[in-house]
Amino acid sequence: MRRRLLACSIILALLVVACSNDEPELSTDSTLLTGGTNAPAATTSTLSSIEDGDDEPTTETLVGEAVSEYTVVERIPNEEGEELRIVIPNGAYTDVDLENFILELLDEDPTMYGAEVFDDEAAAEAFSVAPADRSDEQEELLDRHHFVSLIGRERIEFRGPFSEFPGGAIGS
Repeated sequence: MRRRLLACSIILALLVVACSNDEPELSTDSTLLTGGTNAPAATTSTLSSIEDGDDEPTTETLVGEAVSEYTVVERIPNEEGEELRIVIPNGAYTDVDLENFILELLDEDPTMYGAEVFDDEAAAEAFSVAPADRSDEQEELLDRHHFVSLIGRERIEFRGPFSEFPGGAIGS
């Protein structure tokens, strides 16, 4: 009799736990690469998705910042237009922030054919040195501070700390 009572109590407890709707909400937060700590306005992107069998969406929040200012440190004219060397302030940028910045530049400047974006002026200067003539220090600057390239008004390629992100054709 005691065994039956104990077995019924265990089964009842398991049913109560199994039928409980108190499931914890799952969420993930991402930490981003930063080129510095003094950042202007922050932007937030929220992605939500519902996994198969779940009633609650899983939310991922990415915090970055829009590129609010920039300096063109060099303009190189060619037959198709100009290639710009651009320095942006240090910030907590995402690949999306950088891609949006390039797209805005394209809209604003119809003569721009290409661009190289850095968050350090010394890195922009190092980029102007022929690759075979660059020192190890210059290569290190580029690895840390060269963020993105616009190639021929049609392709974005991520560089340096963003090189893990896929580039691609604009508009695809």
